[in-house]
Amino acid sequence: MLATTFAIAMAIAVVFGLALLIIIGHGNTVASASGGGPSSGITAGYGSLNHPKGPCGNAGQADCAAVDPGWFPVASGSPDDVARAITGGRDYVSMQGRFGYVSVDTPALVHAYNAHTGNSYYDDDHWVVSVRDASGMRCGIFDFVYDRAHQRMRFSSYGVITSLDTHARLAFPYIPSSIAIAKLQSQRGLGVLAGTQPELIFVPIDPNYPVVTSAVHKWAGGGNSAMDPMWHIVGSDGLDYFVGADLNVHVQNDLPIAVGQP
Repeated sequence: MLATTFAIAMAIAVVFGLALLIIIGHGNTVASASGGGPSSGITAGYGSLNHPKGPCGNAGQADCAAVDPGWFPVASGSPDDVARAITGGRDYVSMQGRFGYVSVDTPALVHAYNAHTGNSYYDDDHWVVSVRDASGMRCGIFDFVYDRAHQRMRFSSYGVITSLDTHARLAFPYIPSSIAIAKLQSQRGLGVLAGTQPELIFVPIDPNYPVVTSAVHKWAGGGNSAMDPMWHIVGSDGLDYFVGADLNVHVQNDLPIAVGQP
């Protein structure tokens, strides 16, 4: 019995010893891989651990090329010139095969309403245009940021319109200015101030409002993007009024503009 017990104890000691050696060896490997342990004397190259990554901009490398923001020129601010610039641009051409559009409607200018965010998406105006497929059905909508000062535009986004969408039968903007004027007349008893025209606008919406589950922050008037604008009308009383997707007439204090915006 003593001999058997001694043999079992020796076997257990050998197993623990082998396990300890494996653990120590694994620890050394991890230390070396993470920069610890003895140096191999080989200088690490680009892309290795603890060394700047990338093919440019690091010490001993050429400067990186400037990021292309995608601006392209437009001859003027007329809808015809804008349409020609859009259909000749690389974004329109490169996406055409994928989405199947063949023509554009008349582009609509959407103004950034008193926004001073430092973000060109909100601070610059936009041109928005719906596009049609070969059957004449509208299948999508483009949004381009418009830098008026430098007479240029850049692609912002594209939205798909399916055949089941009511917008497939409507050109953008989906609410005509005549409807907005009629709502101002019926709800406020006002006309349009002489010498002014209704304008499409969008504003930086308070991010709390688009949360549809919120019981407090409710807003259905739109205006949070150039693709979902509101009509801005100066009433015959000289005040500003806004008509959006809910077809209600709002004043500026009604708009859920993000805190910090004028």
